[in-house]
Amino acid sequence: MRIEIGKNEAGQRLDKYSRKLFKDVPMSKLYKALRKGDIRINEKKAKENYVLCEGDVFTAKYINSETAKKIGTSEHIKVDKDKLKKIYEDNNILIVEKWPGVLTHSSDDSGIPTLTDHVLSYLDQKGDYRPEEETTFKPAPCNRLDRNTSGGVIFGKNFTVMQEMNELIRDRQIDKYYLALINGRIKDGLYEGYIKKNEDKNISKVYKKEVEDSKKISMEVKLLESVGVNSLIEIKLITGRSHQIRAHLKELGHSIVGDRKYGIREVNEYFDNKFALKFQYLYAYKYKFNVEEGKELSYLNNKTITAALPPIFKTIKKDVMRF
Repeated sequence: MRIEIGKNEAGQRLDKYSRKLFKDVPMSKLYKALRKGDIRINEKKAKENYVLCEGDVFTAKYINSETAKKIGTSEHIKVDKDKLKKIYEDNNILIVEKWPGVLTHSSDDSGIPTLTDHVLSYLDQKGDYRPEEETTFKPAPCNRLDRNTSGGVIFGKNFTVMQEMNELIRDRQIDKYYLALINGRIKDGLYEGYIKKNEDKNISKVYKKEVEDSKKISMEVKLLESVGVNSLIEIKLITGRSHQIRAHLKELGHSIVGDRKYGIREVNEYFDNKFALKFQYLYAYKYKFNVEEGKELSYLNNKTITAALPPIFKTIKKDVMRF
């Protein structure tokens, strides 16, 4: 096998790149191949911590890998690119709307298109992603939303940007805001707690004090409007745990309207009957970037990207909040 390292492979350690390339080969065998010189860079033996450079020539021999044989083929499910709703796009990133019921990405072979399949199809058809030219890289989501939560999801178009975007999210240099319609009236403020997820039942519970295997969570809540028994709120998510907003609001006594897992059944039935709402009224609608100089994405510093609510949420907001 002979591969010329491109820009989306450059910057990776040799051992990590080899692991991505030969996913079905045990790491022990890959390290042995590196030590013996069966894996080489520019026809020379290289240490596992060698950082790949664009233009390097990667060669490997005596390694039997089925996944490596699929290099240059497109494995995503092809869908019509026009089905994708784009919120923002430039040469480095793409922010698209995920709709309820669609997974951000999938680890199985169900054959059901995910949001990632839609994005890869769009970029492939547009010419911004060429599977036949890539060995280990494919555009991927930098953040995720629950299956029945909708809103903006950020995708990196190249390896360098995707790595940097993940670092920005990890270091909380991107502020993420949600809109939610809840039961009751909540006070503005910072809300903290501890969340613990039951993986078998796929449900989370929030506690006021730390319990075994729990993780600390926090969010800032701002009341936008309150009419009758419902309120429209803005949530600034500080920590990003699975089901965090939904489970936390339930623990606070303000479940999200339409939430089948954490909401109030009678309320959900009312909104289903009146508006055909079959998922939670929770929408990731705004991102604010705080990027320091010298970064690939520094041009996004102080930029705010906002998505419009989908039609069903607009209809409900107008009817319930009267604006």
